[in-house]
Amino acid sequence: MKVKFSAPALCLALLLALCFAAPAQAVGITPTAGVIGATVTISELTAGSYSIKWDGVGVKQGTLPGGGSVTFTVPDAYGGNHTVTVENPVGTHVFSASFAVLPSIGINPNSGVIGDSVTVEGKGFAATESSIKVTYDGTDMKTGIAANDKGSWNATFSVPSSAKGSHTVDASGSTTKAGDVPDVTLTVSPKITLSPVSGDVGTSVSVSGTGFGKDEGGIRVTYDGTDAKTGASADSKGSWNVTFVVPNSIKGVHTIDASGASTKADEIPDVTFIVSSAVRIKPNSGYVGDSITIDGCGFGGSESGITVTFDGSVVKSDIAANREGCWTTSLAIPASTGGSHFIDAYSASTTAVDVADAKLAVLSKMVIEPAEGHVGCDIVVNGTGFGADKELTIKYDNVAVFTKLVTDAKGNFQASFKAPKSPGGKHNLIASDAGGASSSGVFTMETTPPSLPQIVSPKDRNRVGFFDRVAPTFEWADVSDPSGVYYSLQVSSSQSDFATTVLIKEDLVESKYTLTDAEALLRGKYYWRIKAVDGAGNDSGWTTPILVKVGLMPLWAFILVVVVAVAFVTRLFFFLRSIKRGH
Repeated sequence: MKVKFSAPALCLALLLALCFAAPAQAVGITPTAGVIGATVTISELTAGSYSIKWDGVGVKQGTLPGGGSVTFTVPDAYGGNHTVTVENPVGTHVFSASFAVLPSIGINPNSGVIGDSVTVEGKGFAATESSIKVTYDGTDMKTGIAANDKGSWNATFSVPSSAKGSHTVDASGSTTKAGDVPDVTLTVSPKITLSPVSGDVGTSVSVSGTGFGKDEGGIRVTYDGTDAKTGASADSKGSWNVTFVVPNSIKGVHTIDASGASTKADEIPDVTFIVSSAVRIKPNSGYVGDSITIDGCGFGGSESGITVTFDGSVVKSDIAANREGCWTTSLAIPASTGGSHFIDAYSASTTAVDVADAKLAVLSKMVIEPAEGHVGCDIVVNGTGFGADKELTIKYDNVAVFTKLVTDAKGNFQASFKAPKSPGGKHNLIASDAGGASSSGVFTMETTPPSLPQIVSPKDRNRVGFFDRVAPTFEWADVSDPSGVYYSLQVSSSQSDFATTVLIKEDLVESKYTLTDAEALLRGKYYWRIKAVDGAGNDSGWTTPILVKVGLMPLWAFILVVVVAVAFVTRLFFFLRSIKRGH
C-alpha cells in the first residue's frame, strides 16, 4: 500500500527534524604556538574515532568512547606556521587550524665545571637556516652552524673560564633573532686540577682552580688537611693558580683540597696526589772519596731495614725511616769509573723497582805529589774516575811524559816521573784516556835562585898576560842548587855596563872557562862577570863587574926592547974589551 504525503505535511516534518537535530561540533586547539615537543590539546571531539594530522601527515589517531579532548606533541619541524587538521570520525574533516612553531634550544648537561663539553641542540629554526651561532654570556662559542630542512641543529663547546653560578646560553641565526629564542642556563661549579698528579717528596705541584667566585679571596690549598698554600685570590673569571712543594709524607695517596671566602671545601671534588718512593743525593757530582748525603722519602712510616746500593752493590744497610717515611745517611763515593752511577734503596716492604733512584756523576780527578818541587824530583800522579781499562797519556806543559799507561777496572791509575827542566812557577799536567775522560793539575817548580858565585880569578884590577893576545882562564867558586846549576859568563870591552860584549858564554857546567885561541883578548882593559842559573831558570844575578888588564906591551915593542938591549949589551961588551986591551 502506498502512503501519500501532502506537500504541507512534508514541509512540517522537515522543520521538526531540524529543530530536534544535534548541535554542530565546536572543536578547538590550545595553544596555537609553541616549541618542538610542546603538548597541544584538541578539545570538543565527539565519541568515536579521530585522526590528527600535521601538515597532512598523521601524528595521532584513536577512539574516544565518550568524546572529549586529546593531546599530541609538536613534532620536529622548521619554525613558522604549520596546518593541523582533525577528522572526527576518521574520514570526516571537522577542524583545521594554524600552529606556529617557535625556535628553542636545549643544553646537555646543564651544569658542570670549566672545560666540560656541552652540547647545545636547536629546534624550530628556519629550514636550512645558516649563520647560526651559540653564545655564552654574550660571547660567541660556536659559529657558522647550519640547520637541516626541519630547522634542527646541534653544536658542542667547552665551558670557558668563568666564575661559579648561572650563565646564559643563547643562539641566533640568519633569520632567527636571539630575542626570539628562550635562553637556557648553565650552572658552573668549582674544581681544582693538579700538575703533576704523582711524584716524590719535594716535587713542585701546580694547583689550578676554576669556577670559584669572581675575585674571590682567602683561597687556601690543603694537603691531607694541612695548609699547603694560603692567601690566593681568584681573578674576575674565578680562576687562580698556586704552586707548592710536596712535604715529607709516606708513599701512597694523599688528598688535595681547596676552599675560599665563598667556596666551601665540600663543594669541590677532592683530587689526589700519589707520593712515590725516591732517593736524592747532595751534591749530585763529585770525586772518588768525596762525601755525599743521601735522603730517602716516600717510604712507609717508621719503615726499617732500608738498604742503600751503589750500582747495585750494598753500601749502607739497617736504615730506619721516621714517621713521615723519610730518612738520611751519608757515604764516601767508592772507587768507580767516571760518568753516571745510580744510587738506589729498598727494604722488605719497598722494592728497589718502586724507588726512583738518584744519578751521581763521578768526575775524573788527578792528584799530584808533591805539588811543588825542583827539577829532577820524583812526581807521583794518582788518578781516579777515569774509564775502565783505558790507555792513558800524561802531559807536562803539553809534552807527553807518559804514554800507553792503562787504567784499572775501576778507572784508577798511578804513575811517577822526574820533573823535567822547566821554568820556575806553575806547570799544567793533563791526564786523558782513550775514552775522553781527562783531568788536569798544577805542579809548581821552585823559584829560589841559586847563590851568587864568588870570583876566584882574575880578581879586580889584576893583569893577565904580557903581549897583545891573551886567552885567560876565568874562575869562580862552585854553586849548588837542587835543580842543578849552569853558569853564564860575559866579557865587555872597557865598559862596565856591558853595553857591548866581546864574549858571551851560556850553560857552562864547570866553575871556570878558558878562552880559546879564537877568543883570545887583545891588549887592553876588560870587564867580566858571572851568574849562576838553575834548571828552573832562576838566576843569581850578575856579580859586580871585575876589571882585568890584558897584556903590557905589543910583541914588536918587546922584540925591539930585546934587540936594543942585546945591541946595548953587545956594544958594552966590546967597549969594555977594547978598554982592557988598551991597558
